[in-house]
Amino acid sequence: RPDSELSNQPDGNPTSRSKKKSPNQGNSPLNVDGAAPEPIRGIVWWGWAELQTRLDQVVTSRYFNRGIMMAILINTLSMGIEFHQQPQELTDVLEISNLVFTSMFVLEMVLKLLAFGFFGYIKNPYNSFDSVIVIISVWEIIGQADGGLSVLRTFRLLRVLKLVRFMPALRRQLVVLMKTMDNVATFCMLLMLFIFIFSILGMHLFGCKFGLKLENGDTLPDRKNFDSLLWAIVTVFQILTQEDWNTVLYNGMASTTPLASLYFVALMTFGNYVLFNLLVAILVEGFQAEGDANRSEADDEKHPTSEEEKLRELYTAELKVQAMMLTPNGLLNPRASMPLPPTPPPRQPSLQPSTWQPAHLITHSVATPTTYSSQSRRGSAISAETSTVLDH
Repeated sequence: RPDSELSNQPDGNPTSRSKKKSPNQGNSPLNVDGAAPEPIRGIVWWGWAELQTRLDQVVTSRYFNRGIMMAILINTLSMGIEFHQQPQELTDVLEISNLVFTSMFVLEMVLKLLAFGFFGYIKNPYNSFDSVIVIISVWEIIGQADGGLSVLRTFRLLRVLKLVRFMPALRRQLVVLMKTMDNVATFCMLLMLFIFIFSILGMHLFGCKFGLKLENGDTLPDRKNFDSLLWAIVTVFQILTQEDWNTVLYNGMASTTPLASLYFVALMTFGNYVLFNLLVAILVEGFQAEGDANRSEADDEKHPTSEEEKLRELYTAELKVQAMMLTPNGLLNPRASMPLPPTPPPRQPSLQPSTWQPAHLITHSVATPTTYSSQSRRGSAISAETSTVLDH
């Protein structure tokens, strides 16, 4: 190398020049720090976005949803055909079908997680409910393989509730029921207080009096009794459900006095015919309020009224009132009955010069002649010219 090139370096040292790249550095997919270069990152990100788009189209298609709905229906029917002492072949088939349907529901959850993302997936409450059912199903299969957790088999019935997502009418009913839960909770507190009061009253009236005396002198207590607070609550609840309540009435009248019937009449009247009808009224009110809200929204969509339309209607009414005002001679203004003049179409500009001449305006009539100064001067000039010609 010439010394002149070496002298051009800052320190005169050839090693101070930019280092040459290694032969493998340009072909390596990683940089010096081990991170992927920007083009590869962009390609990976674009591929992931394209995959999410395709998966979103798949999981939101009606064919995918209908397939899941059919799987839920078939799974529900398969759970309904089980019976006691069934053949071993049927048990094996049902276990295999359980594995197949659980795998399908797991695949559905995984596809939706990839398409929507974790936060987008749990944003929908139905997806959260489905994920809980899938996790319990997988846990039940793993526990069954280990020989335990057989109680989780009962949670398979929750798969039937997955149909709520595909039935808008049923989903609407459940939403209305959930909205009335606050009123129903208040009703339940009132019902518990009512049952507690009548249970304490029944213990004072019929405590240790409902029983069958045996020959040896022992007393066999009846199942429907008021001997303790627990059984008093059970007996009162049985009377409210009208299950063999007349037997309790006869036992109370036989063990005490016929006036004991007043207790049971009051219990049936206020408990069964008032409180339970109050529950029905709360539910009916919730459904009626939901129906009125939907009806009002439908009316608003059919007849939208905005502020501009209201102002336009007021302006039109004001114009009609002004048109019906009286004229100075005491007659109605005819503009109220006359239609508005049609709007003339816009005139197209013409390239040729216009040859239109204004029409002569009639400024006076024979009955009311009017003389203008220009006409009078023109007339005097004509008369002067006539007199000059006659002179010549």
